[in-house]
Amino acid sequence: MKISNQQSATPVLHAARQRGARVRNLLLLVLILAAGLRFYRLDGQSFWNDEGNSARIAERSLQLITEGAAGDIHPPLYYYVLHFWRDVFGSSEFALRSLSAVLGVALVWLTFLIAKRLFTPSIGLVAALIAAINPFQIYYSQEARMYMLLAVISAEATWVLIELLESWSTGQPVNRSSSQRVTLSFVIGHLSLIILYAAGLYTHYAFPFVIATHFLIVFAWAWGDRSKLIRRLIPWIGLTAAAGVLFIPWLPTAIRQITTWPSSRTAVDAGAMLLDTLRLYVLGPTFPTADAITALLIAGFFLVVSLWNPDSFDEPQADASHSLSHALQSGTIILWWLVPIALIFGFGLFKESYLKFLLIGSPAFCILLARGLLTGWGIAHGALNMPRELSGHPAMNLSWSAVMALLAVLIIVPTATSLQNYYFDPKYARDDYRGVAQYITSNQKSGDAVLLDSANQWEVFTYYYPDGPNVYPLPKQRPLDKAAVEAHGGLDILVNNAGTTRDMVIMLMPEADWDVVIQTNLKSAYNCSKAAVKTMMRKRYGRIINITSVSGIAGNAGQTNYSASKAGLIGLTKALAREVAARNITVNAVAPGFVPTALTNDLPAALKDASLKAIPLGRWGTAEDVAYAVAFLVSDEAAYITGQVLSVDGGMVMG
Repeated sequence: MKISNQQSATPVLHAARQRGARVRNLLLLVLILAAGLRFYRLDGQSFWNDEGNSARIAERSLQLITEGAAGDIHPPLYYYVLHFWRDVFGSSEFALRSLSAVLGVALVWLTFLIAKRLFTPSIGLVAALIAAINPFQIYYSQEARMYMLLAVISAEATWVLIELLESWSTGQPVNRSSSQRVTLSFVIGHLSLIILYAAGLYTHYAFPFVIATHFLIVFAWAWGDRSKLIRRLIPWIGLTAAAGVLFIPWLPTAIRQITTWPSSRTAVDAGAMLLDTLRLYVLGPTFPTADAITALLIAGFFLVVSLWNPDSFDEPQADASHSLSHALQSGTIILWWLVPIALIFGFGLFKESYLKFLLIGSPAFCILLARGLLTGWGIAHGALNMPRELSGHPAMNLSWSAVMALLAVLIIVPTATSLQNYYFDPKYARDDYRGVAQYITSNQKSGDAVLLDSANQWEVFTYYYPDGPNVYPLPKQRPLDKAAVEAHGGLDILVNNAGTTRDMVIMLMPEADWDVVIQTNLKSAYNCSKAAVKTMMRKRYGRIINITSVSGIAGNAGQTNYSASKAGLIGLTKALAREVAARNITVNAVAPGFVPTALTNDLPAALKDASLKAIPLGRWGTAEDVAYAVAFLVSDEAAYITGQVLSVDGGMVMG
């Protein structure tokens, strides 16, 4: 009888091993694809401002990194990791970004593990494939910043939490084989969550969103036995408290940074916010929302379908299904995706520069989308394999399969377009500091100086221009220090380029928002021009350029403060030009149209799309377009031009 049982079990074990090998092979192919997309053209774009900061901070000692992070808005862990990574792989763009690329591949792998654990190997593979080609994840896998590390820590912590819930549900660790291994696994699981929570807190101040999500997951699990609710919550609360103790040394710094950082609350339309959020998860930041509606509707359909429990499709059971309920399995992924969105919206952080925080929920989105795709396909697949008397008309079943395949294609095609935009379309490229430094190196003359007239540009510019002489960041002192100016031979050229926005219709605009825009955009030009004119008049030579905007010429609804400040700059330009012309000083203005910068990143996607359609040349401007105009107006070739406004807008405002 034993022989018979063994003989009957052998084919089953053999089939299970074959399935396992097939899953491993497919996962390996998915990870290779993920690596290829994340390392492709990794150094194809210049570092932008914050990446340059990362590169220069990583050069420092650990003590200086700590001191520098204390004066910034980010905790130091990512910079520590990048510091050691740099020591091994070098300081090139490719080397420094490769840390995020490797972490991006790890995130794909963790997505598979979690989906397989909670659902099935098939869902795990499809979720990993979606993550592998996901433009949102690829974009931040090619950036030398901490957001991919944050996403990986969040996913790993979620994986460990699922393991612990399994252990707490059964009273002992999973995959146990001996009492010694049970104890070791139990201890490692708890220590891992403590370390991961602490690491997340030391990586980014958005990590408490993950802890809040985990609390809701644990609370939902504990609610299953309400008589032991508090008793079930205590282990997780203890682990979280232990992580908090590890964070105490940095806690005063964190409190100071968060409470003194300028408020970022903005009024947004909830519908537009949700649409932009879904667009980001599906197609990333390099695809216009207006063109993505079809793909977003299809993705929304599959997300809804993912909520259905397809027990009838004869799928292998999930690893943890015997102890975690279906509601908790699905709820874990849903909370992981939705809670960060709700918290970002609730704290008024919904602006384009903060949407990268949503990366922590990207694996959950990929898992839900994969589950919806396989559930939809399973309906047709199950029907096609039913007995004829139960399956209905075969043509109908085939039609349903064709519809599911078509819907998947309608998501894949814009995904490919988004990746093409990211890799090759200049209008989606990061700010080109590398190109600026190359241009200066090619055209500079003896005695030329570079004035960095925007805050926090020193690190990224000097990364590309490390040996260039006479590089001066915008002085913090207003007015300019006379002795310091004259020590460097006086001042020949002034470009007033400080700018900020606080957009809102005038009926709802706080007076403080009006004041800060006028102070930054207009009064700063007054202060700098007043100081510069004194030394220029003594030298009987000078060039002053005010960077205004087409908004100052034509106006822009919702930007009365910004438009007024830029129109004021035009008035300042013309009046000052008349005052100083007799001293051989020219004063002109450059009015850029829509040029993607860190400032315009905060504009709604719908406004960006509308702006593009209003440009006759059919493209957005670049920083180089504006720089060339400024370079001309400060050159000797423009010595007979003063009091003029040069529009660099692709024809957006004519007349």
